[in-house]
Amino acid sequence: MRKTKLFTIAIFIIGGLVGLGFALGIAQFMYVTGGDKFCTSCHVMEPMVGAYKNDIHGGNNKVGFKAECVACHLPHDNIVKYTYQKAVNGIVEGAITLFGNPEKYDWEARRKESKRYVYDSGCMHCHGDIKNVSSQNMKSFLPHRDYFAKNINKTCVECHEHVGHKNLGFHLKAKFGDLNITK
Repeated sequence: MRKTKLFTIAIFIIGGLVGLGFALGIAQFMYVTGGDKFCTSCHVMEPMVGAYKNDIHGGNNKVGFKAECVACHLPHDNIVKYTYQKAVNGIVEGAITLFGNPEKYDWEARRKESKRYVYDSGCMHCHGDIKNVSSQNMKSFLPHRDYFAKNINKTCVECHEHVGHKNLGFHLKAKFGDLNITK
């Protein structure tokens, strides 16, 4: 009886350690594959990383703060949506890189669809304090009050069109030539 109890305890401890190791491995994988170094490792992302580095979100600010790619390009509603969309993005971007032709890709059309791949929950994850009205953030809150009151049906990037990648059009044009790309 005593051996069975010790065996059961040992199984739980070993199982717990294996589970913890697995969870830490997954967390590390999510972290490593969520930063700009990983996301921009493909040559096709050169224009995006150039524009990102010129933007306030890419570290071009007084304090050097950098938002990682996943801060904007993954939903932050819950971990299931986040993980699912991360997997989908990885598969799609990998397929485009391996089997697609970036020179023939319609980058301008993709830019016009930004509300499909930039998530308000990501914006609010960092900028959520503007919905708490105070005298210190009144200037930030007032232009957004209709958004918070749900009086308008717009996403953050529908008003802040060029956020995250400053002058992306110029970077795309430099890489791919004139493809009817706008600023």
